[in-house]
Amino acid sequence: MIHDWLAEGVREGRRDAAWRRIWPLADFEFRALFRSRWGVALFGLCLLPGLGRLVMLLIVFGVVNFGPAGLRTRLQNRAEIPGLDPWRVDFYLEPVLSVMPGLVFFLLLTSLVVARTIARDRMANALELYWTRGISPLGYVAGKWLGGFLLVATVTMVVPLALWATAGLLAEDWTLFTDSAASMLLALLGLLLVTVVWTGMCLAISAIASAPNTAMVAWCMLLVGSSALGVVMANALREPWLRSCLSIWDAGAVVVRAVAGVPQRGVSVPGAVGTLSVTCTVLALIARSRLRLGEAVR
Repeated sequence: MIHDWLAEGVREGRRDAAWRRIWPLADFEFRALFRSRWGVALFGLCLLPGLGRLVMLLIVFGVVNFGPAGLRTRLQNRAEIPGLDPWRVDFYLEPVLSVMPGLVFFLLLTSLVVARTIARDRMANALELYWTRGISPLGYVAGKWLGGFLLVATVTMVVPLALWATAGLLAEDWTLFTDSAASMLLALLGLLLVTVVWTGMCLAISAIASAPNTAMVAWCMLLVGSSALGVVMANALREPWLRSCLSIWDAGAVVVRAVAGVPQRGVSVPGAVGTLSVTCTVLALIARSRLRLGEAVR
């Protein structure tokens, strides 16, 4: 346990390097979901969109031959459905960035892991133990964020990369790799940026909240509420670009597609960047006031 490791270090007078003090926190948060069967099942559920795309790849490349003949023909004739074309980076981004099922599974994963982490420690009065045993508030937050980020990144980054690598190996030659490598690299960079921002926002809400359930509800309200507001305002004012300026989720998706060079219509890239920047800054400032040393000893 982390608490035992900290206590042992204090008794021995040990002063470990910063990364060695931070990594146990990250490792604990990363593994927390896998300590129960329900957690493993939840993580497997979050991988379903990627598994669905894997089945599509197997059909497109003729590895398997099942399902209605019309569906197989449409999947194999990728020119008719660009979004199902493994040579286009859209194919690997959509399972992550779509509202259904991307947002649903992302929200489920972050709500049960990242949103609860700091709020859970605050409710258990564990902040004093951490912050008076050689881990600064900044190091504590960094460790907590790193663990949550690595877990979420397995879904937002590792799955698309694995699908792309699988498609390249199933193709008849190396054309898929050579034609889409640059776009895929940019797409991964975009996914990295928004995963950092989204998990940072979620962790900030966890730092602000006084209880883990409160943090979960607040994070769901922010993500789902902003998405709903974006849809309502865009439809009411007949300005589709408002979705990318009001919805936290849509703003992140717009940024990823812009970085990857995917064509977009009815969006505002500067507006999306501004939305993410302002929201992240405001949450960080509020969280900072809740993560001072005095907070741990009150």
